[in-house]
Amino acid sequence: MTETQTEFVPVAQEQRIHALDIVRGFALLGIALMNVEFFNRPLAALDDGLPTGLTGMDAWAGWLIHVFVRAKFFTMFSILFGMGFAVMLARAQAAGREFTGAYLRRTLALALFGLAHGVLIWAGDILLSYAGAALLLLIVLFARGWAMWLAFALMVVVSFAIDPGNGGFTAMILLLDGVVLALLRRGQRIEDAPTVASQSLRGRRLLGAGLALYLIPSLMMVAAGGMMTVAAGAHQDESVAAESGKPAAQQADTQKQAVAKARAERAAHRAEETRVMTRGSYAEAVAFRAKQFTGDYLKALFFLTVALGLFLIGAWLLQSGAMRDPAAHLPLFRRMAFVVLPLGLMATLAGAAIAVRPDPAKQGEWLLSMGLMFTGGMPMSLGYIALVMLALQRDAWRRLLGWLAPMGQMALTNYIGQSVLGTLFFYGYGLGHWALPRAQQVVYVLVVFALQLVFSKLWLLRFRYGPLEWLWRAATYRQWPLLRRSTVR
Repeated sequence: MTETQTEFVPVAQEQRIHALDIVRGFALLGIALMNVEFFNRPLAALDDGLPTGLTGMDAWAGWLIHVFVRAKFFTMFSILFGMGFAVMLARAQAAGREFTGAYLRRTLALALFGLAHGVLIWAGDILLSYAGAALLLLIVLFARGWAMWLAFALMVVVSFAIDPGNGGFTAMILLLDGVVLALLRRGQRIEDAPTVASQSLRGRRLLGAGLALYLIPSLMMVAAGGMMTVAAGAHQDESVAAESGKPAAQQADTQKQAVAKARAERAAHRAEETRVMTRGSYAEAVAFRAKQFTGDYLKALFFLTVALGLFLIGAWLLQSGAMRDPAAHLPLFRRMAFVVLPLGLMATLAGAAIAVRPDPAKQGEWLLSMGLMFTGGMPMSLGYIALVMLALQRDAWRRLLGWLAPMGQMALTNYIGQSVLGTLFFYGYGLGHWALPRAQQVVYVLVVFALQLVFSKLWLLRFRYGPLEWLWRAATYRQWPLLRRSTVR
């Protein structure tokens, strides 16, 4: 075996990018603040917005999280995943080592973690979706054009097969995504190589592809929701003016019946989930989660392209050098923090103002609100990353935020650990604190987060990796990494 074909080995501790670990730790706080609500109410209510009846501190906590946390931290986590991909790729290219096999093993292990997490612990898992998007990322960056088109064509066919009635919207997004990627990849040569092929997208094309893949579905939701809302208002006016027995009145009655049916179905699903999670056994909960977690394939396909876009944005941020040398990229981070973030906040506030509690049964209003929320999510998450990077330029903030680094270094362990604690604390087969008031949920998150900070710091004094990170690396590199430190730091 030649030197350029040596085995791909785990990253050494001194090669880690410290700022990435800090941002990961910060992202875990936002993830916990978002997820805790859905240990206390049905996951089926994920798209319902703020629950009614909140007052005082509960109302403030709910609104602030709705605006400043929701759709901001899963996007940040996705961007960080793209950065991790770029780090792994850069190391492989620099050393001339095999990349694809290690990356595929890493992705498969992530999928297994996600499947176990989603079925055994909490159905709100995001890791399995990340694994699917990670495979798509490999195809988009390294595959020939025909292979990329084949992948998108298969997803289009599957979207129609899953739901012939509603699959058209997802299929249209997938087709537009494919066209955008094909145009951006045009003229970019993908070389054959025994180790790592050249990327099809680099520089601004990489950023442009990421922005397009994220914004296409978000803006389509805004456009579709706006048109449907206007059309519904016009139709309502016609229905009021129409005499009884006219076609317009009959159509209005049909729509009312459809809305009532949709509400009843959602209410029944929420009631069943509430019963299982508050009074059911662990075996019942696992069976319910398995059905729930694997049931919404159409939403999973939709999320794949959104996550892919965020991965590409993260890869661009890393490859641009901004994360490795933030001091040399302060103008970029200032624009992200003080221009991009406010733009995202305006879109988010618009979505909240239109429908603080959107009703999915009112499809137009719901699409418009959710579209604006997602449109603002990515700019705000980029702004949050920039604020952290700017803060790290000051000694006092660098010392304070440094506490987040061990937490971020053990991100997988801490993410799943939050779910383990949540399922044991809130569900009926555990301590049964379901429906904890919203403000108290925030207190719970802060306590758990503080405990995880201390645990991560103490663990990494004695061990090189978190327990799940150690297993993940073992699966990726087909060797057991040295876990225990020879000396305590």
